[in-house]
Amino acid sequence: MDINQVRFGGFSVGNSNTRQAKEEKSEDSKAEEFRKESISTFNPEKIMGAMEAQGLQNLAQVNLVSKKEVDPADFLTEDRIADIEAMMGEFEIGVGKIADVLEEELPMLSADNRLAFAAHIFAAE
Repeated sequence: MDINQVRFGGFSVGNSNTRQAKEEKSEDSKAEEFRKESISTFNPEKIMGAMEAQGLQNLAQVNLVSKKEVDPADFLTEDRIADIEAMMGEFEIGVGKIADVLEEELPMLSADNRLAFAAHIFAAE
């Protein structure tokens, strides 16, 4: 078995001279040949038809859904709702304390960024 016979498309393994025969044409003649082919096959109607078909294919259908408020009582018990409200109160207090420290240390942060950063820090603790 000869390793030079292994080929991948236009390439072969082991023999560097196999591509030499294929590269006999100069780059200028290849470019000129490509220009001739592209000019002779250019059809604006076909291009516009292809673009129209692609636009129809990628057309997204968006259906608006009316927003309605979610009632937690439908999904949770009163005890669980009270627990969640208590946890949110603790979270807001903790975020507020960290936001106060951030306001002193980093006054260049906007209020939204400061609260987001404080929430991220508090959630990581």
